[in-house]
Amino acid sequence: MKFTIDTSCIIELEENRPHAVALRELIALSRSGAISLAIPGISASERQHNQSYSNSFNMFLAKLSGVGLSDVEILKPLAYMDICFFDQCILAGEETLALEREIHQVLFPRIEFRWKDYEAHSRIDHDTAYRRWRNAKCDTLSIWSHIYYKCKIFVTHDKNFHNPEKKTKLIDLGAGHIEYAAGALALANRTSRAI
Repeated sequence: MKFTIDTSCIIELEENRPHAVALRELIALSRSGAISLAIPGISASERQHNQSYSNSFNMFLAKLSGVGLSDVEILKPLAYMDICFFDQCILAGEETLALEREIHQVLFPRIEFRWKDYEAHSRIDHDTAYRRWRNAKCDTLSIWSHIYYKCKIFVTHDKNFHNPEKKTKLIDLGAGHIEYAAGALALANRTSRAI
């Protein structure tokens, strides 16, 4: 069974927050071969603690290594100029883009899909608008990767994914389960006991 852990989980591990305990248990189960872990490559393009964006995919790999995730599969997102690392993404087709649009509409109905449309309609300053739009793009591509690569359990602490109405729609689009770390660990333990 393949689990996808998103950027919020990396932060939990980096800052040793309470959910880090369950996440470390998931990592241990992955290393034992009981489950499989993946991480969306778009996480490399998320805003860093210092509010900047990384200019190197190797920095992301070092971050993963620092929290015990050096051996997880990295799911390549759709390519976006000035967001993705172009040796770490794939080109969009009609089907893949349609799925991305559906996910975006579920998660961010008040943010336009394309940056130039959001920029034209936004009533906030340019930098804040771009950060908001880019965050929406990264979150959308995170669960897009999970669905596209046919993973079964999406692990996140981002409350937007756990909104009951949105969660149901994302599951209908193929997300499988959307869980906090503790719920994912419970599913992983059930899976490993059944093997």
